[in-house]
Amino acid sequence: MKKFEFIVLLLSLGVTSLISVIFGFAGATIIGTFWGWFWISFLLQLLIFVGLNSFLLQKQSTIQRQAELDELEALSKFTISLSCGYCKQANLVAIQLNQRNTFKCESCNQTNSVTMQFAAVPLTTPLESVQIPIETSGSIEFKVSA
Repeated sequence: MKKFEFIVLLLSLGVTSLISVIFGFAGATIIGTFWGWFWISFLLQLLIFVGLNSFLLQKQSTIQRQAELDELEALSKFTISLSCGYCKQANLVAIQLNQRNTFKCESCNQTNSVTMQFAAVPLTTPLESVQIPIETSGSIEFKVSA
């Protein structure tokens, strides 16, 4: 256990014991014995703290799960500019990859369907990283055409 957590635990037990001592003395002066009231108040405080802590942990867990779901939903939407198939006017369209996408043109009010096409392309090597062996006997010329 870390030092900070140990200090917090000791302080918490100290405050709980102090409150139990106060209730023990109050109970002893009114009705019964000190130890009966001490243990009743001590256990009651522990039950309340455990219940409250469980509730707060569950609430935090629910908030965290909802934030993760919101983030996943936001990442699944893309906004792109598409031309209307009828009037060729540009429209901003929200695209989701997990459903069929359509949009209504802002100009002509016609409904358009959105299709996506994926293709594999070969990777190319940038010219800056190509190693050209230079022979000592010859020279290399680069011609730039404009």
